[in-house]
Amino acid sequence: MKLYENITIGNFLFSLGYSLRDKQGKNMLAGSINLLQQTPADQLLGDVLLKFKGVVRLIEFKAEGASLAKEKGRHAALCVAIQERQFEAISRGVHWFIETKATEKTLGLRVVPYLDAFPRPSGPKVQLLEEFISVLAEDIATQNITYTGAQINEYLAWVRRTQGTGAVGSGGLLLLAEPGGLLRFAPLADLLDLNLEHSVWIKERVVRLDRDIDLMRQRENERQRKLERKGLGLER
Repeated sequence: MKLYENITIGNFLFSLGYSLRDKQGKNMLAGSINLLQQTPADQLLGDVLLKFKGVVRLIEFKAEGASLAKEKGRHAALCVAIQERQFEAISRGVHWFIETKATEKTLGLRVVPYLDAFPRPSGPKVQLLEEFISVLAEDIATQNITYTGAQINEYLAWVRRTQGTGAVGSGGLLLLAEPGGLLRFAPLADLLDLNLEHSVWIKERVVRLDRDIDLMRQRENERQRKLERKGLGLER
């Protein structure tokens, strides 16, 4: 069965959101999800760039049977740069390659760090997309952070340099999801910004949220006092 990459990506993003909502609890969640496929940033970075505070993933999706000639060239250039700059550890944590194949029962695929994308193994290696999503959602929910924003930015900058001299040419959106389903968006001038605007905007939103909660409590306390006074008046 033929399965286009954008269908897989759409289901991946929906499933990640569903899993994050389940793991969110009472914590506020802030992140930026950038679908870069068919944009200038696709050639410079990859298909999907996820940023949730310090948890970042750059993911390249490929359908089984797709032409991989260009991807092999990108992979070879990046491997040389990684060896020169000693980026191997951070690359294996942040940069991933997902190759998909639809079967009768599930979505079979190969999920490996981008460095291990080529050469491809001779035998089939089927992994489940659900497992990758579950681990990623857990890392985001628990803020399992290994590298700083500055380190990740440096790596992404080298990924861009190995793929050409073009510009990403796009801003991004920051999403703040609060318990109960309340959503807020804020624009980001640069979708590669990992820290500054995120942290400032999140802090401002937290202060505003705390203020709103205090106001709601004050109103509820006042309502209860009025009901109590009304009840005492009726008893007389």
